[in-house]
Amino acid sequence: MLKNNIIVAWRSFFKDSFYSLLNVIGIAIAIAAFMLIINYVRYEHSYESFHTKADNIYRVTLDLYEGKQYIVTDCETHPPLGPLLKTEVPEVIDYVRIQRTEELPEVSHNGKFYKVDRLYAADPSLFNVFSYRLIDGDPSTALSLPMQAVVTETLARRIFGTTDVKGKVLKSGERVFSISGVMEDPPLNTHLKLDMLLSFSSLAKMGWDLNSWNGNNNYTYLLLRSGINLASFNSKLQSVTKEKIRNRQYVAEPVKDIHLKSHKTFEPEVNGNKKTVDFLLITAILILIIGSVNYVNVATARSAERLKEVGVRKVLGSSRILLIKQFMTETLLTNLFAFMISALLIRLTLPAYLNLVDRPADTAFFASKTFFLSYAALFLFNCLLSGMYPALALSATKPASVTNRMFTSSGKSDLLRKVLVTGQFTIALVVLTASFIVFRQLSYMRHQDLGVNASQILTIRAPFNNEQDSVSRYQSLTFKNSLMQLPGVEKVAISGALPGLSLHELSTMTSITRYGSVAGKGYNYYMYGIDADFIPAMTIEMAAGRNFRPGLPNKDEVVITEEASRLMGFKNAKEAVGEKLSLTLSPDAKFSTIIGVMNDYHQQSLKESLLPMIHWYQDRAGFFSVKIASSDIPGLISKVKAVYDQQFPGHPIEYHFLDDMFDQQYKADQQFGKIVSIFSALTLFITCLGLLGLAAYSISRRTKEIGIRKVMGASVSDITRLLSVDFIKLVMIAICIGTPIAAYVMSLWLNGYAYRLSLQWWMFIPAAILVMVIAILAVSFQSVKAALMNPVKSLRSE
Repeated sequence: MLKNNIIVAWRSFFKDSFYSLLNVIGIAIAIAAFMLIINYVRYEHSYESFHTKADNIYRVTLDLYEGKQYIVTDCETHPPLGPLLKTEVPEVIDYVRIQRTEELPEVSHNGKFYKVDRLYAADPSLFNVFSYRLIDGDPSTALSLPMQAVVTETLARRIFGTTDVKGKVLKSGERVFSISGVMEDPPLNTHLKLDMLLSFSSLAKMGWDLNSWNGNNNYTYLLLRSGINLASFNSKLQSVTKEKIRNRQYVAEPVKDIHLKSHKTFEPEVNGNKKTVDFLLITAILILIIGSVNYVNVATARSAERLKEVGVRKVLGSSRILLIKQFMTETLLTNLFAFMISALLIRLTLPAYLNLVDRPADTAFFASKTFFLSYAALFLFNCLLSGMYPALALSATKPASVTNRMFTSSGKSDLLRKVLVTGQFTIALVVLTASFIVFRQLSYMRHQDLGVNASQILTIRAPFNNEQDSVSRYQSLTFKNSLMQLPGVEKVAISGALPGLSLHELSTMTSITRYGSVAGKGYNYYMYGIDADFIPAMTIEMAAGRNFRPGLPNKDEVVITEEASRLMGFKNAKEAVGEKLSLTLSPDAKFSTIIGVMNDYHQQSLKESLLPMIHWYQDRAGFFSVKIASSDIPGLISKVKAVYDQQFPGHPIEYHFLDDMFDQQYKADQQFGKIVSIFSALTLFITCLGLLGLAAYSISRRTKEIGIRKVMGASVSDITRLLSVDFIKLVMIAICIGTPIAAYVMSLWLNGYAYRLSLQWWMFIPAAILVMVIAILAVSFQSVKAALMNPVKSLRSE
């Protein structure tokens, strides 16, 4: 019986090869798109899963308040917190403190310097709490003594050419670190990507007070007992620490939630977005459903042709179960072909997909057990999804129908198809509209005034310098003056950080107030030093007061932004000039004086709100900003490199253009926009394949009607309009349904941006027009073909 079912299914497949091909292509593309998106979604949800104790690991964050008003949440906490909690809270099994060490951007070996991007200090308990694996060294002692270091395999090979480096030393200035272990490279799906670790006790040797509750600069992770109630634990956490941090609160969050749900200040890296991942997951499911709906639509539309076959089978004694088996075999065959083609599509598009989602080549994509289990489960599910209704509907035909002269589909089937087609186009419209609005939002942010002119500014990170301030200042000024001698260099500025950089490069303080007052206390102020050329180089306008004076000490003077002025309670910028702040910049100072107020500028991208900025005078460089006035950019960069190599021999140069640094902050949004655009196009294409099949079948049943109308004088345009109007009505209904859904979904997405466009009705027109035009083309292709047919051919059977 199975053999007979397969033979009949095979014949049926090739008998109507046009419709079979449409079904196979639609399902194949839907499956390939579904599997690729699900792969991305699974990866985003897999963060921290390699840690064996991940379910019991929590990170403590710090909520900042001004009175009772919530201000912001900081990821970094105070160094005594971990030891206190392990002593006072029985639920805490262990803790680990991890601190980024920006003051050590380079290490050296044998006189050669190497930049280390992700260098952290950590407690020895790191290897107990987390599952980072040492391939050489003892986890219990690797970070137990001051000035110890653990390096990753990659860094060890980069510096020494081998992983056999235990006992060797690395220098950073005058500091010498002994390598006590080599760590396996951490996987990419973790928010803590490490290149090198220093022992946490090394920080004390570097001047950090590890017993102070005044500065919060390290991440604190807790290993808790299983089965704790997080809300209860957080209440206890706040009770134990209330006296230590006053009007601030500690809150613990699961480590598995960090990547998709945590968007706090001073995150170790830019995290993912749960809304984005959920949107893509829903898109994947909808694409799969659309592919299956195409099969259902075409199968039910062609049911009239098979009613006689079903009736005859029943008269000859076939049961409904046997008929269901027959029709399900046909579905299995179609899906088998589709899944084979989808596997080929995945193989061919995998490199482009991995590049799109910014992941390295995944050679194990097809080798993983999970892939094949998922593929098999999806095959069975899709067979049921696409085949069950047509099988049940066709097998329900009554034997008496075989005596009827005409076989037509029921009104219920027609209604179902209309509903399904409308649903398909509704989905396609929503996804397509989303892609348009994503790119419009990105364009909106890029064309807003940042408050700084980031164009034609080359930024250079100054090499790590452990020299005395006077020597370092001399080197900075010498390099600056050398750059100013180059043709095409308009201005060179020195600063401790730059607009567009990570917040880790900035200093922060919450205790700053107006001198002799509490006004402004509790807000997080962001600070770094600049020289007198920084403001003009960045083309930042002064709202009131003046800039720093070049060549003078500018001692205990600060320039602030309008946002900082507002938070400190000044009515306007002019009122702030000449006032004093509690910020002390020199050992003998009691206050600092505001000499000027700048117009607000964006330290971060327009995804984030304005930061209250405070700048003091600094002519020892952390960064050089070179304002370029030359069309020969490559030539000028070569000259800058030559000057740098002469001034800082042995140090690798790190340079970027300032506008590129800002653009990097939109990388995730650009990636999301591209993904949505590609899969929205696929959604529309699959939908149109189904519409093409339905139109072709509908027209084939009206061939004689078309011939009669042509004989009676109907024109090609009349017939085309007649055949297209029903389908166009369905698309118009889909537009009416999909537009408000798209508006609601995208308004939720836009809420994640501090600066966002306002949704207007005309923004939904491009997607609606595109959907309508493509639908008309799909239907018209078959309609015009039928209208041009010779009526003699269509009527000769009569």
